[in-house]
Amino acid sequence: MTQKQLIELVQQHHPDIGETELRLALNRAKDDFCAKTEIITANWTQNSVAGQRYYSINDAILRIKDVQVNDVSISRLVGKPIIDDDEFDGASGLTASGTTSNERFWYVDGQRLGLVEKRASAVSREGVSSDYQSISEIKEIRITAISKDADFTSDLTETGSIPTQFQEALVQKVISELMLRQGSSSFNPQLSEIFSAKYAVVVKDAKSYARDGKINSGSAIIVPTDF
Repeated sequence: MTQKQLIELVQQHHPDIGETELRLALNRAKDDFCAKTEIITANWTQNSVAGQRYYSINDAILRIKDVQVNDVSISRLVGKPIIDDDEFDGASGLTASGTTSNERFWYVDGQRLGLVEKRASAVSREGVSSDYQSISEIKEIRITAISKDADFTSDLTETGSIPTQFQEALVQKVISELMLRQGSSSFNPQLSEIFSAKYAVVVKDAKSYARDGKINSGSAIIVPTDF
């Protein structure tokens, strides 16, 4: 369904709510639906920078499933290395390594993706040592992740990436929430519970659908973090 059709369905129960407010409500419903069902998988690509460890994680990413460097999946590192070698300047700390390794790992540090390589010899600083260094070559990074759907904009013809058979769940979620607004002419907690239960049923069905890996929304770009 298009955004316009979704808005019109909500307005059958909430005729006094305008298009802009309903668009925001539908976008919140999208985020909730995608987080609960993990129905959308997307790819982000970016070239690494030699000696740079951290890369920003797109706000749309909910959970990273896989990271590849030059089309080869690399393992996730448990925890993080004790030395962050790219956070020191060359004059007072560590510089980019002149050696490289194909034994690479990734980890998440807040909203950053860390990429490291296993060193043949440990790097030391302030009495501590680490077996890892920041990625030392320019390589293509590809993240495969569970993600949110793109927000609706003012283009009412947009349909989004959630499969058609589940899109009415967005309507049910918005109708349910708006029925809980105190002072609203459509305030109805009992009916809200009915629509909320309908939403929960569709979420359950969509989870099963997502486990079969039937949806992929395409590719995007990740951005290097500047220090």
